[in-house]
Amino acid sequence: MSIYRKIYEQNFGPIPKEPNGRTYEIHHIDGNHNNNDPTNLSAMTIQEHYDIHYSQGDWGACFKMAKRMEMAPEVKSRLASLASKKRLTEGTHNFQGENFHTKHSSINQRNRVLSGKHNFLGSGLQKSRVDNGTHPFLKQNRTKYDWCSNQRSAFGITPEKARKIQQDLIQAGTHTGTKQFAQIHSCPHCGKEGKGLIMFRFHFDNCKLIK
Repeated sequence: MSIYRKIYEQNFGPIPKEPNGRTYEIHHIDGNHNNNDPTNLSAMTIQEHYDIHYSQGDWGACFKMAKRMEMAPEVKSRLASLASKKRLTEGTHNFQGENFHTKHSSINQRNRVLSGKHNFLGSGLQKSRVDNGTHPFLKQNRTKYDWCSNQRSAFGITPEKARKIQQDLIQAGTHTGTKQFAQIHSCPHCGKEGKGLIMFRFHFDNCKLIK
């Protein structure tokens, strides 16, 4: 049980329950979750709690409550988007800080935010990048892909033949990706066991215990 819920019960008695059995939420009146003075705590239904934070534009809190209330996916998606945009505006988004989840991807995300190219910054951004020829999916920007295509063409390897080669390697268990990622690995820092690319993304050299 959270400390503020214990403080409420110590001063006001048992926390009430809704007709459906859900225990009331405890709201911090001044918005400071570190202020657990009994006069700053108020018990209310989750809907009342949601309505207060919605009126304040506290989209992050609304998103968390929306998950507990099992709201429709489109509602939760909209709240998550609003929360991200607000954090970007306030400069508190994790993409704008120095403590990143992973070094390379997070630095890339931060650079996209700073340059105004992140998808969070506008729904029409992708179309404008296509229109002005700067989208990375456009052929002139895919130099590595073009180089690989040219190399395959030089050896007479068609796209169909290349796919067949990859499929044969996977089925035989000799594909480099299959050999590396199909095995179960154990992180030497936190002891987590698992397989797949995600293990290499969040463990080993990227393990949170060594950051």
